[in-house]
Amino acid sequence: MTGLARFDRYVAAGLHPADLPAARHLALLAAITAASVPLMMLLYHWLAFDAAAIAVLCAGAVMVSAPLLLRIGAGLALACNVFIASLFTLKIWLAVHLGGLDAATTGWFVLCPLAAALVGGHRAALVWSALVFKAYAALFLWSRFVAPFVPHPLTAPDVLAFAGQLGLLVLATVIALCLRRDVAT
Repeated sequence: MTGLARFDRYVAAGLHPADLPAARHLALLAAITAASVPLMMLLYHWLAFDAAAIAVLCAGAVMVSAPLLLRIGAGLALACNVFIASLFTLKIWLAVHLGGLDAATTGWFVLCPLAAALVGGHRAALVWSALVFKAYAALFLWSRFVAPFVPHPLTAPDVLAFAGQLGLLVLATVIALCLRRDVAT
């Protein structure tokens, strides 16, 4: 067993063959999440922001469990949306607590439509792009007309910015390579 076929044990046996690549990609994203959550928790703990570490743990647990929904017979669309909604909620929480649109983690919102394109297709990507746009607009309007977001004081914000941008680069590259492979086949 090679490549993404390794993730077949997380996919329901009765899944439509056309949905198999997307289900495998969802399992890949969940595996990447399972590997990165402990690292992100350690980073936030080191930055003296344990509440963010707990938020990452909670969102990560939901994201990692999303492919298991396929095993109990839930549809691919539900599993995909559970994964992305958890990521989206985490990004909103982090933006609110790290300074709104100025937060080092705000760029990670781009993973919502990217993951949706990989797992759910074009329509899901457009829906999640619209939701991200609305979140950006809400964050902007809130900070502009209601009250500015006060970022949690971090011990080393530059470390968070570096780790965030590096992690985003790696994940966006993985998703782009998976999308390219799907287009090539």
